[in-house]
Amino acid sequence: MRKKLLSATYLWKSTDYTIKFIVDGNLDYYACIKEIKNRREPFVISNGTCLIDSGYTIVEILPKNENYLMRIFLNENKEVLQCYFDISMENGLDKDSLIPYYDDLYLDITYHNGEIELLDYNELVEALQNGEITKEEFHLAQHTASSLMEELKQGTNKYLNMDILKEFCI
Repeated sequence: MRKKLLSATYLWKSTDYTIKFIVDGNLDYYACIKEIKNRREPFVISNGTCLIDSGYTIVEILPKNENYLMRIFLNENKEVLQCYFDISMENGLDKDSLIPYYDDLYLDITYHNGEIELLDYNELVEALQNGEITKEEFHLAQHTASSLMEELKQGTNKYLNMDILKEFCI
């Protein structure tokens, strides 16, 4: 399992950017908005979609009481390119840095235009076989992914249904 701070994800090759954290005790989530001002080269996934480039924005919503992180990639026109979910063991606020973090449980889900894809199941199995996670953590990841995919199919995921442009003044 890998602890990941929201400040450290998806910014490689970005030479100029801003990060804004939303850490509010009254909300049931933490959030991070990353505005990429300049990047050495675009980040393009295997289907040819560019997810990160100069002028793009990444919004990360980390629910306090769920076992996942939702990452939304927006282009320069603030159009959603893809939603990416990291299944997690725990989400919280790092005591030293006061930056939101999640303990990555290897399993991921992508969502765009109604298409749902489960990713990295083989990494989850390998983590169990190598003793990096327990059977309980393995089952938690499977259960969380299954529940989340059902929410995505039904259109009932509360965080995905947020108006992020309005909510975060993007």
